[in-house]
Amino acid sequence: MRSYLAIVAKHPGRRIAPPVLATARTATVEGLPVPAENLKRQEWISPHGDIALLAWSNEPKHELLPPMLIDSGAGVVGYCGYLGDPAEEELLAAADRLDTRLDAFGGVFSVFRADGTGFEAATSIARVCPVYHTETADLAIAGSRALPVHLTARAARTGQTRPRPDIDLLGLQVMVRHGFYTNDETPFRDVRALPAAATLTARPGKPVRIDRRPAPEAGGRPARGRAARQGVTALAEALLEAARPLGRHGEPIMLGLTGGRDSRIMAALLHTAGVPFTARTRGFSDDPDVVLATRIAGILGVPHEVALPREDSGGRFQQVGHPLHRAHHVIRMCEGMTSAYESVNGFAPYTMTPKTSGSGGETLRGGFLYDQNDISPEGIRRRVKTIFCSADEFLTPEARERSRPHHEEWAERARADGPGVLDTLYLHYRTGRWLVGSHTATVMNWPFYHPFLDNRVVRAALELPATWRRSEEVVFRIIETLTPQLRDLPLEGKRWGFERTRPRRILNRGRWHARAALLPSGRTSGFNWRKQAVEPLLGVMREQIMDGPAELFDLVDRARIDETLTPGAQGWAMQRWHVYTLSVLLSGRWREPLPPDLPGLDIPIPSAQPR
Repeated sequence: MRSYLAIVAKHPGRRIAPPVLATARTATVEGLPVPAENLKRQEWISPHGDIALLAWSNEPKHELLPPMLIDSGAGVVGYCGYLGDPAEEELLAAADRLDTRLDAFGGVFSVFRADGTGFEAATSIARVCPVYHTETADLAIAGSRALPVHLTARAARTGQTRPRPDIDLLGLQVMVRHGFYTNDETPFRDVRALPAAATLTARPGKPVRIDRRPAPEAGGRPARGRAARQGVTALAEALLEAARPLGRHGEPIMLGLTGGRDSRIMAALLHTAGVPFTARTRGFSDDPDVVLATRIAGILGVPHEVALPREDSGGRFQQVGHPLHRAHHVIRMCEGMTSAYESVNGFAPYTMTPKTSGSGGETLRGGFLYDQNDISPEGIRRRVKTIFCSADEFLTPEARERSRPHHEEWAERARADGPGVLDTLYLHYRTGRWLVGSHTATVMNWPFYHPFLDNRVVRAALELPATWRRSEEVVFRIIETLTPQLRDLPLEGKRWGFERTRPRRILNRGRWHARAALLPSGRTSGFNWRKQAVEPLLGVMREQIMDGPAELFDLVDRARIDETLTPGAQGWAMQRWHVYTLSVLLSGRWREPLPPDLPGLDIPIPSAQPR
């Protein structure tokens, strides 16, 4: 992974104070989930000492990986992620303004550029590689990690070399609701995420400017036939182009394969592009993901590995680590912006084995529209309210109020274009906020590629109407075109949207029956230990939440969360995890090493799972 921190002194003629630079260096090392001994640092500071771009990486020197900082003549440029064509690095360095170039680039990236006039920081349209920013009275600061941005600003304000984070307590309301941010805020006061497809410019003596680049406009839904084929073809060609960088490594890509739609599309894409790959699936042997992924790999002739969860010798319990280890790791990795309900990779020495998965494919299927059954104005109004106001009963009145401006803004936009709003909300806040944490965890250990979130792919997808993508006809046609041998394979969970109740054509009834969804049916099929309201898991969570930082209950309703910590409690398992994560965040324990002897837990596996 690469990490950047850019600083500008706002007042002409002033230098960045050396103690602030020193804190920036130590804060970034602390804020990166990589052992310090594995990090390399490079930095550029202007001759007047008023502009700095600092860079860190744990990546090896390799012809397929860019240098941390690229000399632009007048300054330097660096980027997180990858470009579709490495030759575009020269364009990044030479462009008069970043925002005149970026929309034409392929890849998944954020860019930082500094010279004697100031710095620019920019996001791509999917913003899986984020930019965070803040200001003090004297400095403008931006970086690829939120915590170093915040601690550098805190050092400038307080004069402390290792300041405590200033947590925006009521802003954490969104974490209680979803376990990730559905706005541009962060846990750290005054630090925000730069919007998608935006460029921040900071120069001494001038106000910080944020320019947003427009998203493509979708045309009308094409009739069947030539117009529909052209729309699908343009998106398929963009996907194939986005897959080409995966073939540069000269060794098979590792694909995380499931029984769902998106990793299947990725398998079809790699197969058609001629990119060799192997597949890996995690789950019990009777899980539909494992069953279907095994079939897909067999059809394509791809080596396939199944990673089974840990069980005791009698198969009665799943063995898991202590939840505090999990929360400590997720908070450090995702900077308090992802719940410990989620699973994210841990650190391992960097290897050049390239990997990919189906993550991000929902954008090809209409974002939040893909699972929205009711797309009437009233149905979309309710969904927008759910996105911003769900789980109200877990929050104090003051915390509930914090969501109101966000809800009102998007509810108003939905009156004009409800389907477009659900599509955009997914791209901005599900892909652009939730996916960031797991993406960080993957690029820390190896090159990871996101063809579905490629800058040009997302733009090609947005040119197709969201309601058409929602039907899943677009992605089905892509699979049908690329790998027809996968066309009639069932999906995990539910059918393709366009044929949920009946086949498109009466002559396709046999194929329609063959594509019937595969549902969980075995003893361990569909089992999720994180959702179990059982001891000893509840006891560990109860102790941390109920006896943890008292300020948590200025955010969370104490009696309501206590109800979910009772054995056999029904529902709201995610809220248990979200609140548990926030208790650990507020405690500050994530900034210090944990005791190495925290015991693991045995979670009972039910004797049978319901059909």
